[in-house]
Amino acid sequence: MFKRNLFFVLSLILIVIFLSSRYSEAQDDRAKYNNVSELNGKPIGVQTGVAEWADLAKETFPNSEIVYFNTFADMAAALDSHKIEGFLLDEPVFALMASTNNRIAMLEDKIDEALDVAYVFAKTERGNKLCDELGEYIRSLRSTGELEKIITKWTGPDEETKTLPDYKNFPAPNGILSLATEGEYPPFNYYRGTEIAGLEIDIAAKFCEAYGYGLEVTAMSFNAILPAIASGKFDFGASGIAVIEEGSENVKLSEPYYACRTVVACLKALTPISSSSSFWEDLKASFNRTFFREDRYKLFIDGIINTMIITVLSIIFGTILGFIVFMLCRKGNIIANSLTNFSIWLIQGTPLVVLLMILYYVIFGHIDIKAIWVSIIAFTLTFGSSFYGMLQFGAGAVDIGQTEAAYALGFTDWQTFFKIILPQAALHFMPSYKAEVSELVKATAIVGYIAVQDLTKMGDIVRSRTYEAFFPLISVAVIYFILAALLNTITNIIHARITPSKRKPEDILRGIDLMNIELNGEYGEKNHD
Repeated sequence: MFKRNLFFVLSLILIVIFLSSRYSEAQDDRAKYNNVSELNGKPIGVQTGVAEWADLAKETFPNSEIVYFNTFADMAAALDSHKIEGFLLDEPVFALMASTNNRIAMLEDKIDEALDVAYVFAKTERGNKLCDELGEYIRSLRSTGELEKIITKWTGPDEETKTLPDYKNFPAPNGILSLATEGEYPPFNYYRGTEIAGLEIDIAAKFCEAYGYGLEVTAMSFNAILPAIASGKFDFGASGIAVIEEGSENVKLSEPYYACRTVVACLKALTPISSSSSFWEDLKASFNRTFFREDRYKLFIDGIINTMIITVLSIIFGTILGFIVFMLCRKGNIIANSLTNFSIWLIQGTPLVVLLMILYYVIFGHIDIKAIWVSIIAFTLTFGSSFYGMLQFGAGAVDIGQTEAAYALGFTDWQTFFKIILPQAALHFMPSYKAEVSELVKATAIVGYIAVQDLTKMGDIVRSRTYEAFFPLISVAVIYFILAALLNTITNIIHARITPSKRKPEDILRGIDLMNIELNGEYGEKNHD
């Protein structure tokens, strides 16, 4: 089964790359549409969490369906597959996107005046102080012309000139500031190799150096940045955040450092033709872009490690938690059962991504705890509640006569449960347990919402650099498949060891002999007394 499914997935990769490569050249560099008005009535993409773009799209395209996406890479993929006909983005972002994706074009007419972008701070005494300091620094950069030089450097095509101060080794007499950013929004912030670079990182680093701060930069989903700042998890945030009146109600906006025009991207007016390169050349190029350019394989390795840490620890802790709760409740204690049922109802009734964000931003909002441990806690709770239900089902499937017979033979309650009930119950719940393990490794894909760099997040980061719709996504799918298969192999081994039909006769007899020795030993002690 494993080999057949793996062969199917790998074949799918080859077919997708083959099809995408056949239509990778454009005969016409002009945009598919002549102006913005021609897009009215057609589906338009905007980024989730960018309220000004959503309002602008509704105003500009009143007859269009507005479709929301988490990243520009998602929108580029949707455009390529004709799920949308255009999407909104900042002009400098388009310039870099177009240098990587030769199928998109920008409509000439701009749809708004330039929007100022700024850093965001919490509305606290510390946040106000830091915001004032950064505003003072940005104004000084502007007055000396240094700000324009920084902007020109990062919006230009020459990657060699795009250097950053060594902010990880700054002396920090005034403490270390934490910056929350997206990491998928070039040229403002993006991964270059395994490090985050960009215009916003450069300004923040220079500010920290000038004012005696250290700097830590963390990537997360765009729509998680504002909650991260408002909850106090991070000192400030940035990812092309526009200065609008409504935004200043919940966070404090700094002095603007750049003014962006919003443009509309669409496909080129192309006639598909066969690529001049061979299929294997296209495959090699996609593989190289995804894994080896800028050492991106290191991102995938880090993502796999984080995904497996969360998954394995959540399985272990969740199994222990579910078992302990079951043991406390199996005798029918009213208080224990009531608290357990309420907790399970609450955990299973809350969407996992919402549970993650509540734990991270609310319950642990003012506690210095790493996001990966919050993820482990969340998945431990969900896996533990599922395992509790499995134990209830498995133990309930064992005939009550088994318990009565064990008591008649002199077994204690604990001996009866662990030697008679639990081994038989495990045969009933192990299929569900294996399925839950497989689901858990895939469910971890949402931890990017709280700044955990898991496998899915790393795939998104790579897509934000390559704007390749298919290869990074399917590569991530294949890796998840392999990880799930490895965990299923381990659970299959465990299942085989507890299944009588799959055990060797001598192992079964050895267990019976040990049970008889223990039982006779107890009888001997009683008779001696």
